[in-house]
Amino acid sequence: MDTKLFSRKQPGGFYTVTDRSQFPSGSVFWVNSGTGTNGAGYGRNPDAPLATIDYAVGLCTASKGDIIYVMPGHAETVSAAGGLDLDVAGISVIGLGSGTLQPTVTLDTADTADVDIDAANITVENINFRANFADIVAAIDVNATDFTIRKCRFTAAAANMNALIWILGASSTTSNRITVEDCLFIDRDAANTHCVSLPGTSDGCIIRRNVMLCDCGTAAIGAAGVVTNIVVADNYISNAASDADSGINLAATATGIVVNNLVGIALAGNATTGVTAQACTLIENYVVDTGADRQGVLDPAAT
Repeated sequence: MDTKLFSRKQPGGFYTVTDRSQFPSGSVFWVNSGTGTNGAGYGRNPDAPLATIDYAVGLCTASKGDIIYVMPGHAETVSAAGGLDLDVAGISVIGLGSGTLQPTVTLDTADTADVDIDAANITVENINFRANFADIVAAIDVNATDFTIRKCRFTAAAANMNALIWILGASSTTSNRITVEDCLFIDRDAANTHCVSLPGTSDGCIIRRNVMLCDCGTAAIGAAGVVTNIVVADNYISNAASDADSGINLAATATGIVVNNLVGIALAGNATTGVTAQACTLIENYVVDTGADRQGVLDPAAT
């Protein structure tokens, strides 16, 4: 009888019986900084994991659907530009665990420390990215298409430890179809400019269902480049920057839809300029400032 269950034994790994609708087509690797070892014979079994995500990436095969499971409590440090380089196409890096057990990637030592996305079709889930150095230029540098990041946290390790930009798209069309969804950004440093910045001409990006508690001098979500077919939907934004007048700011000729976003900004008297996206379809976006506007007002106003 045919069932949904599928069994598999991989060399050096353990025997599994899995719902085949969830079964990966490629190899599975396990990472745990507490018990892992980077070397031959490790990584195929959660009882003998690898020590770092970066090492696991080097074992993956492009475009086969390989998955790296990052085990609860894992902690990894990125101390240089490209210190963690996701450069194998089609892989997924999935964190396991929640709360204090959510896997952590900490950026420190230099303001150029970052995570690079240098291959297409990469997914990252459930990782806490922490800034532990002042004014990190861009924590996650996306240089390829179809990058998805979801259910991740972006936090500061301490006061004055911050990322000027947390997620940065490419300055050209090389980062089409970025998806940022269900993430939490908490970084109130006054030097910051963006949670998500799209400076190029990306097409088809989606930024949805995120919570952004920030101090972004430009905008929490910004697209200085002429992006096309963008979707910015259902985000909750509190931007405490005293010099900012927007939570969402897209170039005047950017196209797409901006819908159902709730935005709070710190610049008094600017509750009607919190969402700027002149050529996009704008539906039910509400903005409140720190002045007299105690409840959100439609931005732009209904006509």
